Amino acid sequence: MSQVTPLTHLKAWHSPESRTDVIQELIHGVDRYNPSNLSWMEEYLGTQVQTGEYDLFANLAILKLYQFNPQLSNPDVIINILIKALSATVHGPDFNLCLSLLREPATILSEIETEDQSLGLVMPLLQNMHELSRTCQFTAFWKEFNSESEASQLLRNTYVPQHANLIESLRNIFAASISSCFSAIPLVRLQRWLDIPAGEIHAWCSNVGWNVDGEVAAIPKNGDNDVKAGVVKEHVELSQLTKLVAAAAY
Repeated sequence: MSQVTPLTHLKAWHSPESRTDVIQELIHGVDRYNPSNLSWMEEYLGTQVQTGEYDLFANLAILKLYQFNPQLSNPDVIINILIKALSATVHGPDFNLCLSLLREPATILSEIETEDQSLGLVMPLLQNMHELSRTCQFTAFWKEFNSESEASQLLRNTYVPQHANLIESLRNIFAASISSCFSAIPLVRLQRWLDIPAGEIHAWCSNVGWNVDGEVAAIPKNGDNDVKAGVVKEHVELSQLTKLVAAAAY
């Protein structure tokens, strides 16, 4: 069953189980800024792409090495890092943290003297998609993703196939955001927000444990979507009340 509930802890984000001891040492050891280790880090990113695992801090280490050694920058690696960050969270800082270590695409491409303009096309597209995701404009996000623009086609045809379960990951983080706000949602709206065909929406709901009642999906309570009334009791001493009344007289 897919996990579509809001995260309540950061352990998996900070120290994922997929991180090996070698990568742990490269990230936190004295060789963190040694460019000779870049091939190890890029290979680890390739494993993340193929398996669907995610290690933000390892990917940030790659971008930091690119920052210090711009001639070693790999546009495909940069794009894949941004895709991983985009598909990891809706409201988290991951994408912006990656972006903060990057310069403009034209500057990056000029440093490595390449004719390939993929980074210049895809990076702005991913930035726009991140903004749509961050502001929960999910319908607009999928419209951008599925558009016939050169950048969108490049993203879908060249990079998306490299990533394991990318579409599922995007749907899951959107669903996690939805589940923190709604206890029930019309299926038609859910189809638009998750870009799921009408014939597949029932199976998707069943897979994540959401019950379908007619044309509405019921979302299990998760602590964020079940508002509970609270009663606050305060004990005020008579001496305190006397001071309050006295102060109000002036």
